[in-house]
Amino acid sequence: MSTIGYSFITPRWLFVIAQATPSDLVGDPIIIDETLERFDPDIVNPGDIVGIGISSGNCVAGYRVLKEAKQKGATVIVGGVHATILPDEPIEMGADAAVTGNGDLVWALAVKDALKNELKRQYVGGRIPGSAMQKARWDLLDPGRYMFATIQTLAGCPENCSFCSVWVTDGRQPRQRETDRIIEEANELYKLGFRYIVFADDNFNPATLGRIAREPNQQKRRELERIRDDRLRFFDEYDRAVPKNLFAFTQMTSEVISDEEYLSAMYNKMRIRTALIGVESFSEQGLESANKQWNPAGQAMAETIQGIQEKGILVLSSIICGLESDTVDTIRAMSKFARDSGTILAQFTIYGAYPGTKDYYEMMSDRRNRGSAGFVPKHQTRILYEKYWLTPEKPVYVIKHPNIESADLLAENKKCWDSFYGMREILRRIRTGPAKSWPIAGKIAYCCLSVIFKRVYSGHGVSADNVQRKKGIITRTLIRLGVGVYSCFFRQRKVVLKVPSRSATAKRSASLEAGMTSDPAVLRTLGSAGTGKDV
Repeated sequence: MSTIGYSFITPRWLFVIAQATPSDLVGDPIIIDETLERFDPDIVNPGDIVGIGISSGNCVAGYRVLKEAKQKGATVIVGGVHATILPDEPIEMGADAAVTGNGDLVWALAVKDALKNELKRQYVGGRIPGSAMQKARWDLLDPGRYMFATIQTLAGCPENCSFCSVWVTDGRQPRQRETDRIIEEANELYKLGFRYIVFADDNFNPATLGRIAREPNQQKRRELERIRDDRLRFFDEYDRAVPKNLFAFTQMTSEVISDEEYLSAMYNKMRIRTALIGVESFSEQGLESANKQWNPAGQAMAETIQGIQEKGILVLSSIICGLESDTVDTIRAMSKFARDSGTILAQFTIYGAYPGTKDYYEMMSDRRNRGSAGFVPKHQTRILYEKYWLTPEKPVYVIKHPNIESADLLAENKKCWDSFYGMREILRRIRTGPAKSWPIAGKIAYCCLSVIFKRVYSGHGVSADNVQRKKGIITRTLIRLGVGVYSCFFRQRKVVLKVPSRSATAKRSASLEAGMTSDPAVLRTLGSAGTGKDV
């Protein structure tokens, strides 16, 4: 894949694992993010330690780096979400060890064991408490190559959406990071010139009043109440200690609308100005397919989006095409709902049953047992191939949808993107939506952003930033232009998009090759040795 030298969002966990690397033994690690530059195996020396972090969407690229590093005589350790779910697969592919779960603590142990030639096949990082979550090594970052840096404030999500693996790998118990570490990172990134950051939490509002009210378990309800209190105290401390012109993007649920105090604090104290919300579907049948019945449907969701934007937070609505209940007609209706909802941005992802999700396990059980006497499959959607993530096929071709042919699903998904980001719709949102009060420079920036966003993320969305497709010359040119415009206007705070609201060489070597982008990324320290949020 060709790279362009720039990326939108920093792969945070790379810099966290850099912090976890025992630099007293191996020196400072070298980080290579393949969004920026392709991994060059010639930088690897025999005995170097290479760590590769993979997700299911980019494991093929990760295994390519694994092979290249092994050919150079490196010791290779593989981690990440995919390795956490399927820890034996990297070993089968030639890795010397696999790390599962959070790598903040266990990565250093793996490096030390590798230096002593005592490497184990597997290291279990598990789900570490918030107090143990490392800060990132932002001193290793070239800030000019990314638009947004990332900070994590908590891990875990109390929901159990059937298409998502977060609650399986990170757990349903939210774990809050230490406030001092978060504030330290925010101020460090501000000094590096960032004025917009991303809070890389899977659910920034895990304990709003609405979420607490629908929790049937009294003990869990009390725990959610405690988490809410902790979050609000954290918001207060952050507000006092971080510059007022450091703004943020995050991911949250629509239930934030149920909690005026929490929503206001997100805007006023955490200075969140844009948020991705998992709409998934505008229909009740679609939400049932996603095991997300608590989400509002139809007009209620449109009103929720408008209510959040009226409070000053722009919404990026994330919508899934190809849920089991979907038909061509429902996708077309959903596309219209998105355009009429008032959401300033939208993404239309194509459904996939990824390893670690409830859907995946159930569909694989259906595949194994279909045809057995008395067996009733749980899904009409079918997974067509074993280990389909090792094939070059797009997700739409590895499952058989009960109501839509693959070609039709691709075509309808493209129509969703084309209609929402058609110039007529973009101009309509500028005239009638939150953007109508922006200065002309802000409106031009929004038009550029819309065009670039569609070209970069069409089909998979920003949440799958690690499985980006190959970019053509037009897209690469637009990204360079977008980075230039962003750096000119927003790093120097010349334009504000407001929404009117109501109210080095060492003795040994360790190299981390990480896969948070379309291809992996590398963290490596030079030297000679003896014989992946996640590592």
